[in-house]
Amino acid sequence: MNKLAILFVILALTSCNNPLQENDYNSKNKKILNQVDQPKNLKVHELPSKLVEISGISFLNNDTFFAIQDEDGILYEYNLTENKIINEFQFGQADDYEDVVIVKEDVFIVISNGTIIRIRDYRSDNRVISKFKTSLNKKNDIEGLTFQPLKNRLLLAAKEGGLNHDKKEVVKDIYAFDLNTMELIEKPVYSIKLNEIEEYFKGDALMESSRKFLKAVGNSNMNKIFKSSAITVHPQNNTIFILSSINKLIAVLSTEGKLVRIIKFEGKEFTQPEGISFSKNGKLYVSNEGGKQGIGNVIELEYAN
Repeated sequence: MNKLAILFVILALTSCNNPLQENDYNSKNKKILNQVDQPKNLKVHELPSKLVEISGISFLNNDTFFAIQDEDGILYEYNLTENKIINEFQFGQADDYEDVVIVKEDVFIVISNGTIIRIRDYRSDNRVISKFKTSLNKKNDIEGLTFQPLKNRLLLAAKEGGLNHDKKEVVKDIYAFDLNTMELIEKPVYSIKLNEIEEYFKGDALMESSRKFLKAVGNSNMNKIFKSSAITVHPQNNTIFILSSINKLIAVLSTEGKLVRIIKFEGKEFTQPEGISFSKNGKLYVSNEGGKQGIGNVIELEYAN
């Protein structure tokens, strides 16, 4: 075996056995190889027909979550152990509802035009429903909503361009809605950058998915690479997980906004990834609209911590 072949084998083995790190520096503060992580196991929970168009989820505890679907203003409470809807109630008329998040005794829901709905005391028969319009609009196409406890604010992920960007920009912006003032912060608090995602796939160039992805990156159009469809915050380390409906990616940001991880998942079960949430014990779930199969689902992803 010649020296070049031996070197290739060593590099391949190193790539396969080198675990993904939460940051890109080792103990000697030298940059290490970025890698793309892939889930080890998937556990699929099929959903009833009422949730075929499921567009967002938010966990109450370890096995129960709230869900909304695209068009009807109905909030569903679903139990994974019992595998059924255990409660539901109407909160609004037909609209383009995209995501949902629980904040203590309140539930927040976002419409694609950036309007936020607040359901106060959702367990009460006297719950109060109010709306908050923002400067975001339908062109931004807001699809992700989550709560960031560290700063007592909601995070809103734009699928398309931000307030100051057109659709060809190479970033995807994330905005914040301050729960103290109940107002939108109009400057993005985080941005996902195309070149940073590209670097992760370059660092893991031995993988087939990396080669496919880098070929797509060649057009330098973020809308061909990453479209934010949901967002959530890890309950234990506060990292921010942003789901892309295209290319089946999850970008993970630190609380400072640094891209620290890419999770790439594949499989026919992921018909249309539209929702993402953590259970209280830190398990990661992705929800999918039914698509042509007509069956929505929620999938538990097991990945390396």
